[in-house]
Amino acid sequence: MANRDREQTRRRLLDAAFVEFAAYGIAGARMERIARIAGCSAGLAYTYYGGKEELFDAVQAEVVDAAFVEFDASDLPGYAARLYDRQHEHPEFARLATWHRLERPGRVNRTGEIEAIREAQSAGLVSTRFSAEQMLVMVLAIASMWSNAPADSSDHVVRRRSVEEAVRRLVEP
Repeated sequence: MANRDREQTRRRLLDAAFVEFAAYGIAGARMERIARIAGCSAGLAYTYYGGKEELFDAVQAEVVDAAFVEFDASDLPGYAARLYDRQHEHPEFARLATWHRLERPGRVNRTGEIEAIREAQSAGLVSTRFSAEQMLVMVLAIASMWSNAPADSSDHVVRRRSVEEAVRRLVEP
């Protein structure tokens, strides 16, 4: 039972931290608010994660990465469209990604995706006009370009198509 309680507390902390970090970033987040939302003490939050930086990394690794769409280097337009959909449906993911870029630049390990793009380039499936690293950054930027803009359902359909088409044109050999 103790292990189950520990896991439930850890999960509540991660969920509360996700909301807090999406709203305020690392600098603006407060461990006391996270703990209050999670229903535990701030001391316990520090015991589990050590501090805000470690908790932010845990949120990134366990909540955001698990919720994101599957990467497919042979279908980068489809990947970008699915990523756009996820950010449209859950704007908190886009906000957290923005905070991550601002406060933790260079901290995301994307070597697997970069290597997959390199392989797709070698196989002639993806253009070699840009390096694999540049290609990934551009695909992510295109997929995220409307993440903070309000859209009704008709805007969403048009925007999704434009994301997919822009990435298709970018990656076509």
